[in-house]
Amino acid sequence: MKIKPGRPSPAMAVALVALFLAAGGNVVAYGLGRNSVHSRDIAPRAVKASDLGHFKLRRSGPILDPDATAHDGIYTGAGGRAKCKLGERLITGGSEQTGEAGTPYMRVVDEGPVPAEEAWRVRWASDMGGAAAEDFVVVALCLMR
Repeated sequence: MKIKPGRPSPAMAVALVALFLAAGGNVVAYGLGRNSVHSRDIAPRAVKASDLGHFKLRRSGPILDPDATAHDGIYTGAGGRAKCKLGERLITGGSEQTGEAGTPYMRVVDEGPVPAEEAWRVRWASDMGGAAAEDFVVVALCLMR
């Protein structure tokens, strides 16, 4: 007795379509180029710091604060920058207060990256009479390559 092959059942058709789509998805993923995955493609909290590499926190040298008289109501520009070492990549940065907590005499005016130098820059308005040099530092988070 000979078995005559018939049409595949609907379940078999769905299974074959799923098989080909699954195999094709891997081919598409394999075809993606280097650095083609971006932040928007990754689910929140899916990547941990340990997945990225080693980080170093770099601190600035002395803050430049030319204010001559403390608490006189005249604010002058103060500033500093923290720079990553050669071969490191700047991730982010900010400022850190090391002295008198909650001082009303120092305000951040502007801060941001300096990409050409792999550095983070912070500028303040200071009425601290030069004390910002001891009480504040700029920090940069650097990724070691």
